[in-house]
Amino acid sequence: MEDSVLFSEYDCQDGHRIGVINLNKPKQLHALSEGMFPLISQQLSQWKSDDALACVILTSTGERAFCAGGDVKSLQQALVKAEDETAQQELVTEYFTKEYTVDHMLHTYAKPIIVWGDGIIMGGGLGLFMGCSHRIVTETARIAMPEITIGLFPDVGATWFLNHLPHAGIGLFLGLTGASINALDAQYLELSSYAIPASQQTSLLESLQAIAWADADSHLLVDRVLESMIDKTSFPQAQLPIYQDFFNKLAMQDDLAAVMALIQQYDCEDKWFTVSRSKLLQGSPISAHLLYRQINQFNHLSLADCFRLELGLAVNICLKGDLQEGVRALLVDKDNQPQWLYRDCNSVPCAFIDEMFYQPWADAEHPLAKLG
Repeated sequence: MEDSVLFSEYDCQDGHRIGVINLNKPKQLHALSEGMFPLISQQLSQWKSDDALACVILTSTGERAFCAGGDVKSLQQALVKAEDETAQQELVTEYFTKEYTVDHMLHTYAKPIIVWGDGIIMGGGLGLFMGCSHRIVTETARIAMPEITIGLFPDVGATWFLNHLPHAGIGLFLGLTGASINALDAQYLELSSYAIPASQQTSLLESLQAIAWADADSHLLVDRVLESMIDKTSFPQAQLPIYQDFFNKLAMQDDLAAVMALIQQYDCEDKWFTVSRSKLLQGSPISAHLLYRQINQFNHLSLADCFRLELGLAVNICLKGDLQEGVRALLVDKDNQPQWLYRDCNSVPCAFIDEMFYQPWADAEHPLAKLG
């Protein structure tokens, strides 16, 4: 069996090296299984202390996806087989602790990490993408946080990055609907600074190998290379700016019910909008409430505190919420008929959502207590 993550190094002309991380589960669109996270973190730790390692490239094999998210199907099946709630909590805690630790490591890594955002970039894949210092999107990039469709919530640091988008209301809309956006939309939201054609991937590595890295700002050197390769000629037009007035109105609403009503009543027959709206209406009402609070009550948190918040939410939603049923309906039985715990958003008790935000651990015992 081939390794789920591949690591390689390439020599530069001045004696430095470039490290490359390749996600390697193309048939599963590189779904992130638990065993992949320690491999990535161990290699990043090794390269961090290697003075000859100039920068890192994070990419994937194949052409369909950078990463479609976490392997929630395997997680759900493990939860179903677990002996009791204690065993379930251990499973969930271990998986998401490993995932969020890698995401945080990427965000705080001192050396440049260049991510090649080609094809599908969703869920946990977007968590990896957003952690990197230099984020490239190609003309095929499709980005989304579709957790509402499986009864999860936008995690992997989404409490941080959805709250730091430059345009009002869009983080709320994307999180509630799981809407998919393209490469130039990603630039509009400052999720990426570099739109580079997919055909230039080999040229990118060659250009980085030609850099004289010694005694220079490596981040600035990478910036210069990537900026010289930007070419938006073949990229589809951004669609989000068309709806900005609507997003502004969303941001002004006082509660989730008002937001839901505005989305439902909005007079628009555009396929992108109608598909996005249907995902919201068919998605987990619990997930909608969680996302609404993430955006409106936790926009002040530090990055590390966002990951700590999300770990508690992940444990609670997997054990007491809609995650297991959502994954069953969408990915296991594939009947697309999830039986959510609550019929609609108005039926979800406030006390239940309060419980979802209760951390299962004391502060000092939190599995992510040491994140800086």
